[in-house]
Amino acid sequence: MTTYQSDTEVIDRPIRIFQGARDDYNPVAPCKAYVERLRGAGRDVQLIEYPNASHGFDNPFGSLEPTVAKNSQTVRHCVIREDLPGHLVNTATGNTFTYKDSCVERDPHLGRDPAAAQAASQAVEGLLKAVFKLN
Repeated sequence: MTTYQSDTEVIDRPIRIFQGARDDYNPVAPCKAYVERLRGAGRDVQLIEYPNASHGFDNPFGSLEPTVAKNSQTVRHCVIREDLPGHLVNTATGNTFTYKDSCVERDPHLGRDPAAAQAASQAVEGLLKAVFKLN
């Protein structure tokens, strides 16, 4: 939900983002926009989306059923932009962003998805083998 001034100036290495499609804590849409910005900057980036996964899908201690993270804050409906180095602005108001802004919500969901976690783990393993030229 935050766009930083130089957020496409990242190290020249493969970037993989693993995201649950049911994530209402940090939804996938802003991640897709970031991926497009990175691709536009010539970065090797992929977004792997898991259709049934929620936020924290790879947490082995999480609940199998998505549960409310009571009182946890989410900026899922905020649009935040860095206008000066280190200064974040809520684009809806033009004011400095704070967690007291009306776009900040509470009670997103967390939930484990063993199949998605296993798929993500295998994808990371495959990437590491390819990058480091391992068998």
